[in-house]
Amino acid sequence: MFRWLVGAVGWVVSTVLRLAFVVCVVALAAGFAFGGLPSQPSDLGGMVENATGLDPFEDVDELADVGTVGVSDVAGDAGSVADPGTNASVPSSNAGELNGTRLEYLVHEGINERRADRGLSNLSFDTGLRSIARYHSADMANRSYFAHVGPDGETVADRYEKFGYQCRVPMDGLRYATGGENILYTYYDAPVRMENRTVEYDTQEELARGIVNGWMNSTDHRENLLKPYWENEGIGVYIEEVDGQTRVFASQEFC
Repeated sequence: MFRWLVGAVGWVVSTVLRLAFVVCVVALAAGFAFGGLPSQPSDLGGMVENATGLDPFEDVDELADVGTVGVSDVAGDAGSVADPGTNASVPSSNAGELNGTRLEYLVHEGINERRADRGLSNLSFDTGLRSIARYHSADMANRSYFAHVGPDGETVADRYEKFGYQCRVPMDGLRYATGGENILYTYYDAPVRMENRTVEYDTQEELARGIVNGWMNSTDHRENLLKPYWENEGIGVYIEEVDGQTRVFASQEFC
């Protein structure tokens, strides 16, 4: 009887472990599938992302907080900003009553208002960073993904390098931040389901406020855009019409 009980218990434990393994594999598969785009506005649930901070050219232990491209521990003056390289396409976009350039500046103004409310300095609008942001927003739209790393493996750091943008912002002591990014994806003039409510942006001003609120309502993104050492930002949007719906991708680059 004792041997039978031991055998039965062993079988139950083995079965539970096998089931746990299957659940774990399914969970991992679901996680890897997150990068796609929702097909309808109602499927969108506050989709905002910020950079992970992984820079292939830096040691992981030297990275700054979530949202930065990397950190340099070498003393010296802040790096210079080069003009965007000619090898990278920088699209701008307009759809219907929306003007991409105007929307970018409205978002920028909203970001500075939030920083000023907290006693932080205003960020200067940097057209070099805007070029990087526009490029990434258009790339996400054209290749149907929503992430900081492109399907070809292009990272935030790769995009800064592609556009010849050199960023070294003093953080504290001898450390320098080398860039950062927030991204967002939403719809215009259509109901968008958030976590606990539905919103609809009917004007360009409402859309700009919605983009700012989307980042501010996310802890990591809020911390990223409120970092005191950032000096410049560039907002880049890409607007497209798909099946009668206006989709808007927004990227925010820092230095």
